[in-house]
Amino acid sequence: MKYSLKNIIECLLLVSDDPLSISQIVKILDDKNLNKKQISVAIDELNHDYSNKAIHICQVASGFRFQAKDGLDAYISKLKDKGMNKFSKAFLETTAIIAYKQPVTRGDIEEIRGIAVSTNIIRTLLELEWIKIVGHKESPGKPELFGTTPKFLDYFNKNKLSDLPEISDVESI
Repeated sequence: MKYSLKNIIECLLLVSDDPLSISQIVKILDDKNLNKKQISVAIDELNHDYSNKAIHICQVASGFRFQAKDGLDAYISKLKDKGMNKFSKAFLETTAIIAYKQPVTRGDIEEIRGIAVSTNIIRTLLELEWIKIVGHKESPGKPELFGTTPKFLDYFNKNKLSDLPEISDVESI
């Protein structure tokens, strides 16, 4: 190899639009002499190299990605259009209900919120790949059941649903 394993992994993580799993990295490298342990060690070494930098390699639900360290939000937010990441209250409520009560139907969400759920909210969540249809409820009409996806967890920098903040009254919903 012209470049070290660390250099190649660093490059892959920098240019990838999505997090990369160790399995994906192994597949991309297509080297029979490499194994998952070597990739994991290289990622740990890269994180050590970045220990005094403002970025690090973070593991989220669907793999590894470069990410800014905590405390840099004020600077980063100045780069981004403030209107781009504004979600409506209805969007956030719907997302939270799906995340904490999944699997849920549209009817379940409407019953909890006390108001109809906009088709656009469900469509947007599906397009963002934050939710997916995980089945159908055994009731008249067989409504779709929604659950979250790894992309949802990635967006909120979480590895698993249990990493979400606890909501003390979620059971009362």
